[in-house]
Amino acid sequence: MPYPLHVLINDFALRSLRETADKDYVHARLAFRAKLIPQFLWSSLHSLEKYTKCILLLNRLDARGLKHEIEAGLTLLRTRGPFQIELSEPAVKFVRKLEDGARFRYYETSYHSEELDLPKLDRTVWELRRYCQPLDYDIEANGRKVNLLAENLARIRRAQQAGEKGSCIQGGWLESVLAKPKHSARESLVWQNLFFGQSRRRSIRLASYDEAGNSPLYLHPEIVNEVAKYIYLPADVKSAYRELHARRLAGDHDA
Repeated sequence: MPYPLHVLINDFALRSLRETADKDYVHARLAFRAKLIPQFLWSSLHSLEKYTKCILLLNRLDARGLKHEIEAGLTLLRTRGPFQIELSEPAVKFVRKLEDGARFRYYETSYHSEELDLPKLDRTVWELRRYCQPLDYDIEANGRKVNLLAENLARIRRAQQAGEKGSCIQGGWLESVLAKPKHSARESLVWQNLFFGQSRRRSIRLASYDEAGNSPLYLHPEIVNEVAKYIYLPADVKSAYRELHARRLAGDHDA
């Protein structure tokens, strides 16, 4: 007997979006530990973007216009979806930081990261990922249909308020990693992680770390037109560097 269409769509959301987001998340943690900061920021953005799109697809919201955009996806859920996701202030700021710069893959813009970016990523995944599961569905109870959205949201809210580790999800890829002590990705997932794993620790120790880099286009904006002849540069990037070059030519010492 073939599976119903809605079951297959949900399976696509969980496997093609949530599972790949889980792997991007672990990849981001690996990159941070290796001090590959642009790669950490890029994988962090990919992870959170896919979690967001998973939530939208599970709730059948049209996200075809979204690229690497998290805030726009959450706004779509808030305005057209059956529930809202309220991220904490640190999570919102981290998302904005990623969207402001990490979407640029070729060092088109400068970047900055510090040691607290790792726990910020962990917290944001912890807050967002718990909604990457079917929540708005009906069951038969005593001969009538009962919708479980309110009950599922209350369950998630209680777990988050209690500070429970994990994400209220059963059978996910992260859960399979945590369940296997010898899984090759497990050590990378639980390393200095306050939000995923069996440890009861309430604090972590990260070496003081701060890294920043200036884009070659920021250092020499006069090359932007020539570079754009050979590789794709977003229109806003080209416009910004042309303006920067003009300001420097005009003697603006703050540019």
